[in-house]
Amino acid sequence: MALNKAQLMGIIRTHRSKSRTERQEWDKWRSWYMAEYWNRTTEQPTGSYSMGQSADEDVNFETNYPYAYIDTMIANICPQNPQVTVMSRNEERHQAAQFREALINDTFRRNNMHQILWKAATNTAICGRALMKTVWNFRKNNIDIYEVDPRFVFFDMSAKRWEDIRYLVEVTVLTEAEFKGRVKRRGKKGALYNAKVAEKAEYGGFPSWLRDKSRSSHLMNEASRAVYRWVTVYEVYDFTGEGKYYHCLDDVEEPLFEGDLPYRYVRNPFTFTTFNDNMTDLGGLSDIKLIQSLQERLNEIDTLELWHAHTSTPIMMVNTALADNPEDILTALQQANEPGSLIQVRGKQGAPLGDIIGQTPMPSITPSFANMRDRCNQVIEFILGIPQYSRGVVGVADVATEVALADTATRTRNGRRIKMIEDNIQDLATRIIGLYEEFLESDKRLAIRLMDTHKVLEMTRESLGLRSNRDPYEDPLEYDYVALPYSPTENHKLVQLQKLQQYMPLLLQSPAVDQEKLVTKLLDLLQMRDILASPVDQPPAMPGMPPGPPGPPMPPGPPGAPPMGPPMDNIATGALPPGTEPPAMPLPMGGPGMAGPMGGLPGMGGK
Repeated sequence: MALNKAQLMGIIRTHRSKSRTERQEWDKWRSWYMAEYWNRTTEQPTGSYSMGQSADEDVNFETNYPYAYIDTMIANICPQNPQVTVMSRNEERHQAAQFREALINDTFRRNNMHQILWKAATNTAICGRALMKTVWNFRKNNIDIYEVDPRFVFFDMSAKRWEDIRYLVEVTVLTEAEFKGRVKRRGKKGALYNAKVAEKAEYGGFPSWLRDKSRSSHLMNEASRAVYRWVTVYEVYDFTGEGKYYHCLDDVEEPLFEGDLPYRYVRNPFTFTTFNDNMTDLGGLSDIKLIQSLQERLNEIDTLELWHAHTSTPIMMVNTALADNPEDILTALQQANEPGSLIQVRGKQGAPLGDIIGQTPMPSITPSFANMRDRCNQVIEFILGIPQYSRGVVGVADVATEVALADTATRTRNGRRIKMIEDNIQDLATRIIGLYEEFLESDKRLAIRLMDTHKVLEMTRESLGLRSNRDPYEDPLEYDYVALPYSPTENHKLVQLQKLQQYMPLLLQSPAVDQEKLVTKLLDLLQMRDILASPVDQPPAMPGMPPGPPGPPMPPGPPGAPPMGPPMDNIATGALPPGTEPPAMPLPMGGPGMAGPMGGLPGMGGK
C-alpha cells in the first residue's frame, strides 16, 4: 500500500530530526579528513589536546592520519578503469551480450566512473555509507551517473537488504529562481508541480541542518549562499506496491507532485555501498570511527612532542651575586643577536665565567613517544587492513616479489571491500541497460567506440537485444554482468613486466595471441604508447596471405555455469561481433531522444 500524506510528513520530520546526531559525527570526521582539528574561535572538537591556558597559548600539532590511511585503502580497492564483461546464457543472445558490454564500458568511460567510485568509497570510509545515482539525461539523450552526498538521503533503515527498502528520500535545496522554474515546467499531462501547493513554499536562508560545518567549506559557501533565498524540496520514492514518486515541501502535507516511479525498468536508481556492518541496520560503520581513539592518541603524542620542544629551548641565566654589572650583562645578552657579538662581563673575586652565565638544562625526549606512535600506526594498519608496501614501505627484497607476496594479506583484509565495489559496478551495469531499454528509440543508431581501440560499433535496440513488451519488473535472466577483477599488485607495472618477460617466448609463438595487442600492452607498461602507429599508418596485409590457424577450443565450464564463447570472443578483449564492419571514423552521438514519461521531471535526470 502506498504511503499516505500523513506518513510522508512523518517520515520527513522523523529523519530530519534524528539525522542531527549522525550529521554532527559526520561533520567532525569530514573535518578530520580535511585536517581541521583545532578551532580557536569555538569549542574544540573531541580529540583536541590543548597545552595552554588560553587560545593564544595553545601549542597544538595535528597530522592528517585519516586522509593518509583512507586514501591508501581506497587506492587498493577502486579500479582505475572499471569495466564489465557481459555473458549470455543463451547462445542466440551471444552477439547482443557483446554489444551490451561495449555500451556499458563506454558509458563508464564517458562518466569518468573511476572518479565516481573514488568519491563514493571516500564517503563510505568517512560516513559509513555512500550512494550513486543513475539517471537518464533527456537533454543529451544518454545516461548520467553521479555520486550523491549521503547527508542528503534518508531511507528505510528497518530493511535487511538494500533491495528491500520501502522508501527513500532525497533532499534538494533550490534557489527561489530554480524552484519557480520547476513550477513553470510542463509535462505530457500539464504542469509538473501543483501551483497552489507551490505558493505555500517558504523562502529563506540555506537550511542550517544541511550546512557543512567544516571550517573551510563554511567560509567558502556562506558568502554565496547569503545572496539567494532557498527552499527545500523532498523527493520521496515509495517502493511499496506498484511504487509512487512524490515531491514535497516542509510541513505541507499536499505534495507538489505525485506520480509513478520515474523509470519503468529501473525501480530504484540508487546504488548503495558500505564497507563495515554496524550490526544494527543498513547505515554502515565509518572507518574513521573505528580509528577515532587512535587518531586522538596520535594527536596527543605529536602535541606533547611539540610542547617538549618548546619547553626545552634553553634560557640564558645570570648569577647576579657573582657579577659586578648584572644589568649590563642582561642588556648585552639581549642585544647580542649576531655572530661575533661581544659582551663585557665583570665577575666578583675572579669568579669564572661558567659560574656567572649559564643555560637551563635540555632534557632529552623519552623513546616511549616514538614507540607509542609506531604502535598506534600499526594498530590502525591492522584495523583498516592496509599493508606497509601500499604506503611505499618495502624491505630489501626484490620489489616485485615483495609486492606479490603482500598481495595475499591485502586480498584477505580488503576482499570484502573489493567485492562491494565490484557489486556496485555490476549493479550500475544493469541500470544502464534498463534505462536504454526504456528510452532508446527504435530507429536510433548509437556509435560506440571500443575501449582502448580505434574501432567503432553501431548499435540499435535490435542488436542490443533490448526488451519491448515485457513485464517491466521482470529481471532479465538471459545475461550475466561481471565486473573485471581488480588487484593493485596485478596492476603494478613492474610485476606485469616481469610476468611478460617470463612468458614472452610462449606468447610470441602462440597462434592464439594477438601480436598487435601484445605489442600495445608492452608499450603501455613501458609508457611508450605514443610511438604506436595509427591504423592509417599501418601497412596493408599481404595479398593472398592465409589467415592464421584457429586458437584452441575453450574448455567446458563446470556443470550449471553459463555457456562461454571461444577465446577472445569478447568486446573487452577487442573482438567484434560476427558480420560487423566498424566505420573508419567515430560517428557522432546524440540526436532527438525519446521523451520520458514525465518529460524530464526533476530528480529523474532531466534538465
